[in-house]
Amino acid sequence: MTDRLVGSAADAVSQPVGGGSGQRPGVREVRRRVARHLAVQVDGEGALRDRCAGRIIESALLLLLLRKERALPRVQKELQEYLQRAQPKGTLERVVVDALSGRACEADELLAGLSGARHGSGMRKRLLLDTILVLCGLLPDGKRPDPREIAPRPQAVWTELTLYAATILYVHDNAGADAGESGEELADYQELLVRRLAAFPARRVWEGNALCHLVALHALHTFRPGSELMREGIEALSRLRGPDGGVPFIDGQEVFVTSLAGLALASAPGHERLAARMGQYLASRQHYDGGWGYNEATTQTDVDDTARCVELLRLLDARRYRHGIAAGEEYLCSRTNEAGGFPTYLRGHTSDLDMTAGAVIALPWSRYGAMLAPAVGVLIDAQQQDGSFEPSWTLSRSSAILRILDALACVPAEETALHRRAGEATAKAVAFLDESRGSDGGWGHTPGKDSDVLSTAQALATLARHAPGTDLAKPLAYLTDQQHDDGGFSSIADQAGPRPLPFDFPVLADVQVLTALNRLIAYNAA
Repeated sequence: MTDRLVGSAADAVSQPVGGGSGQRPGVREVRRRVARHLAVQVDGEGALRDRCAGRIIESALLLLLLRKERALPRVQKELQEYLQRAQPKGTLERVVVDALSGRACEADELLAGLSGARHGSGMRKRLLLDTILVLCGLLPDGKRPDPREIAPRPQAVWTELTLYAATILYVHDNAGADAGESGEELADYQELLVRRLAAFPARRVWEGNALCHLVALHALHTFRPGSELMREGIEALSRLRGPDGGVPFIDGQEVFVTSLAGLALASAPGHERLAARMGQYLASRQHYDGGWGYNEATTQTDVDDTARCVELLRLLDARRYRHGIAAGEEYLCSRTNEAGGFPTYLRGHTSDLDMTAGAVIALPWSRYGAMLAPAVGVLIDAQQQDGSFEPSWTLSRSSAILRILDALACVPAEETALHRRAGEATAKAVAFLDESRGSDGGWGHTPGKDSDVLSTAQALATLARHAPGTDLAKPLAYLTDQQHDDGGFSSIADQAGPRPLPFDFPVLADVQVLTALNRLIAYNAA
């Protein structure tokens, strides 16, 4: 099927893209080179194990922890050097670097810079950000929230551990371990924290989440400094540092990245067998509850990874993987909220646009239409006046638009009213992309921002499928000019976690460009 689509598209897109004094390679050649560059990064097991780039927040927290523990002076020196040369992304990172460098910063400026992060993010997100500020000595007096004000309910595993740690830090600082009832409460949270840390394999980053592990170790320091759990955690986090010297947000994202790359390579001629091996790898990583997590270490499954893995396995061999697909579908159905949307982790949590779109794409309408119709309504109702959608786990508008428009395209024509609404929403989103394109042919995270490869690739993929006939020569030329000699691409970070803090897996630039070129070729053939 892939070969037929590519072959019939040859006349439409194989000519070099014009512009400048020289000729750019044709789109099939650009695709061939990026597909090859992506393919050689897949290991023998079928996994794509890219490294997350270092980040200022985690590096600062490890440095502060090492200072408290009076441990690893060489690592402290290297972290200081990393923080001195790192380029802050946003107000939070800038003031953290200033604080650790002894430079004063205004509290009002800090809080103003974080206002966007606090708005709509909920008590749990604010708690984590404020705990980071407390540990860095940046939260003004009287601004620290009490973690116990958050109503108890099931949470993702890292949220639970962060709540334990934040509560220990708060009660310890405000009451002390000998303050009657507060002391008893503190002891309970300390026991929970130790039990959770000890349950994970020794000398591993807890659940693959360095930020959560660091916050937990800062809490552990208040009552068990120098303990074995502390030494093992410090060893794991210090070993996690990458070539840039910084500590990343997470220790890997191989399940998520492999699923996206597998979908892209499955449609690239000559890489079908590799994509099949990637499918086998992902099938082996399915959890007992039917879902998938973002990497091999975590026990926490989520809607996003599950939807993408189900999508790839169905594309590769629906019969072979029928049991895994069925379990994944059951997992997704169990997460839907009453209003129709899907959360990231647990039913009853706030619905997320990316998750909702992913579930609509992964679940066949023929079997789940009654459940998916309200989900599509949630997506349409979330469209903003300018035609865009608010990003969630990503930073670019085009990323959110791509995922949501792919979901809206799943609505069958027989659903007359919903199909019409989906078409109208698609037209508005396409108009937004047309109007927000930069003069260089590319797109940035938001209108007016400098163009970047990831935002441009996602916009190009959207227009290639959902706006047939659009002149895409200029955005294609932009991407072609960004290709490196080895066939790969580079971009600024587009993922966020915890939102809105950016983190970067460089290989995703290759993945999104290949996806865009696959679509450009396939839909030009139609």
